[in-house]
This record gives sequence, C-alpha cells and structure tokens, in this order.
Amino acid sequence: MSSSHQRATAALIGFSLVVAAWWVFVGPGRAPEDPVSGDATVGWVVTHIVDGDTLDVTRDGVTERVRVIGIDTPERGECGYREATDALATLVDGRAVTLVEGATTDRDAYDRLLRYVEVDGQDVGLEQITSGYAIAHYDSRTGQPHPREDEYRAADDAAQDFCAAG
Repeated sequence: MSSSHQRATAALIGFSLVVAAWWVFVGPGRAPEDPVSGDATVGWVVTHIVDGDTLDVTRDGVTERVRVIGIDTPERGECGYREATDALATLVDGRAVTLVEGATTDRDAYDRLLRYVEVDGQDVGLEQITSGYAIAHYDSRTGQPHPREDEYRAADDAAQDFCAAG
C-alpha cells in the first residue's frame, strides 16, 4: 500500500470517528438539554439580587432570573422594598442555592424561572415571610397553588408585617 493511500485511509478513519462521536453525543435533530430541568436544581450561585423575591443565578455559564414562588415582596418605591431586598441579599447573595420546582408553570410572563430557593436546607421564601419582609402569595387565593402553600400561609398569619410594625 502506498503512503498516499495510507494517508487517505487514515484521514477517512479519522473523519469517520469524528462523525461517530458527533452522532453519539449530539445526534441529528437532538435539542440541547434544558439547563434547568431534571436534576438541574443544585449548583446554582446567586449573582444578583433584583428585589426581595427575584434573583439571578448562574451555573455552567448559564444565567437565569428566578422568581421565588410562594411569596410577594414590596415593589420599588413601596415601604419595605429596600429591607426585603437587603434581607434576600443577606440570605443568598454570592451563595450556592438549590432551585426546587413547585409552581404550576415553569416560567412566568416575564420568562423568569418559578422556583423555591433553598440555601443550606433553609427555605428562603419562608424565611422572608417569617421575617416580615414578604407575604404568602401565588397560592390558591390567587389561582396559583403550590405544594408549600399551607406552611407559607401559616407563617404569613403569624408574622408581623414589616411596614405595619413601624
């Protein structure tokens, strides 16, 4: 076999290996994996606090805006906005968090992920409620039931509202 024939055969084999690897790992028509589905709940790091119930998280080069389900906090310009935002930052900013599904839909109208957020096993939304910075919301009273609704409502009933307190 001539050296040019050997080079051509080696090139064909190399090309075949590349195509085979592509087929196994990517495949034609295969959609890229959703970075937030399946066991994609852990390993997210909080990179930005938007307000008392919304934050940005990043993992493996993917950034998602997350709306914490089950709570509602004051909007910009309302009493308690800064305090609720600061409280969320104290709990999670720069930390690794777990995102837990629980809403009836995956995303809201603003394309934010709807998730419970936990840090070191602590339910961040519940902490915002018990601290008086959030109210229980997005539950059966508003047509958006969620699995932790009863616990959130009980905490809401027991908490003193930050703005009403003083």
